[in-house]
Amino acid sequence: MDDSLPEVFLQRCAAILSAEDLAALLSAHASPPVAVRWTGCPESLHEGSAYLQAHEISTTPVAWYDHAWRVQFADREVLVRLPWVESQQIFVQSLSSMAAVLNMGILPGMDILDLCAAPGAKTSLIRRLQQGSGVLVANDVSQGRTQRLKHLLSMQGFDGIDVQTGDARSLGGVMESCFDRVLADVPCSGEGRFVRARPESWSTWSERSISMLAKRQLKLLESACRCLRVGGEVLYATCTMAPEENEGVLHQFFDRRARRGDFGMSMVPIEWHVDQRRPPLSQWRGVVFRDEVMESVRVVAGDGMTPFFMARLRRES
Repeated sequence: MDDSLPEVFLQRCAAILSAEDLAALLSAHASPPVAVRWTGCPESLHEGSAYLQAHEISTTPVAWYDHAWRVQFADREVLVRLPWVESQQIFVQSLSSMAAVLNMGILPGMDILDLCAAPGAKTSLIRRLQQGSGVLVANDVSQGRTQRLKHLLSMQGFDGIDVQTGDARSLGGVMESCFDRVLADVPCSGEGRFVRARPESWSTWSERSISMLAKRQLKLLESACRCLRVGGEVLYATCTMAPEENEGVLHQFFDRRARRGDFGMSMVPIEWHVDQRRPPLSQWRGVVFRDEVMESVRVVAGDGMTPFFMARLRRES
């Protein structure tokens, strides 16, 4: 089976990344990083690391989140068979997924919408940060994925979450001005999660599919922002490097706001500093991005993270 990454993809990566960051990406594609999160009682956090060490799983603390550890890729097969992992007391979750939620500015009592929620890893972390207080609506377009989401939340002992199935592009009309925070971790081309040994992980990738996804993502972002109360914030995130799906979507969004003026939005700086943080692109293929876009964040591969993109937007009117 041919496991060569598409040449067009590699050419695009070389135009987006420095040589050093490209090398880190290719290394991550060959040996994907693994991370776990403690879902048990916070006061028993030490039990999680002790349990993993007792089973000879080497762990490295995550500096920006005490309840997570990085794990060696070579240990993954043993890790996923451990009883505490099977019961999700220790939960396998990417660091990029955790980072998106942790950068939402969640406080207990906030009303929150997870726009594209399944399979539910981020939903469960949102509920943990809410400390059981406040509304949480978790939506996904697929009935099958929604059922898996419900199962995950049940496994982790969460209740009181309103799980819905529907096209998130319509939620801005039926849930307008209802939430303090919205997570818009939108479906994307997933370039940050390609695995060299699994050609199916990029089998649907193409520049045409990127263009189609970007159109959908723009509508999802519009819907997410309409769901916000004035002063509320949306965290837009992808696990791809494609500028069309990242800076390009934000550029189009703010361009529409400037022309339509039906509701006001601004960018909120993301105060999260890691060695893998990079500035957004200022332009791509002849399009110079709007100034607002420059407050977004790119994260490259390394230190247990896969590439991803984040932007935090606030509704002003």
